[in-house]
Amino acid sequence: MTSAGGPPTAGEWGALLSAPTIPVRELARAQVPDEPGVYLWRHQGRAVYVGMATSLRGRAWSKHLGRGLSVAGSSLRRNVCELLFGIPPSVTRNPNQQKVTAEQAAAIHDWLRSCNLSWQECSTVDAADQLERRLRREFMPPLNRL
Repeated sequence: MTSAGGPPTAGEWGALLSAPTIPVRELARAQVPDEPGVYLWRHQGRAVYVGMATSLRGRAWSKHLGRGLSVAGSSLRRNVCELLFGIPPSVTRNPNQQKVTAEQAAAIHDWLRSCNLSWQECSTVDAADQLERRLRREFMPPLNRL
């Protein structure tokens, strides 16, 4: 159970860190639950991004693993774009602004597919939102913007 306010408990972060981790390359869409929750992306074993979703399948899978030239719909893709190409999210945030090239989109997709994904289901969207806020504030994963 999560606390309503304040920092996350050691158990909250520990629960997410100890959740089964699946290489994204091997993950099938149907394996990701269609429930609210918090998800964790790891790159080379390091926690790099934590997010929340009203549907883990819809957000953690569909939005972040898109292949389109617009990265506006995924803060994770925008932040990976900045990491790989130095293009700030403020430039790629609006779908009517700069799009990435096909080569850049492929590189972002490949980088994400080299990650591992784990998640923790939550009983409600509000519980997922509150947990994600506490985890981001406390642990500040490098690809999250606070």
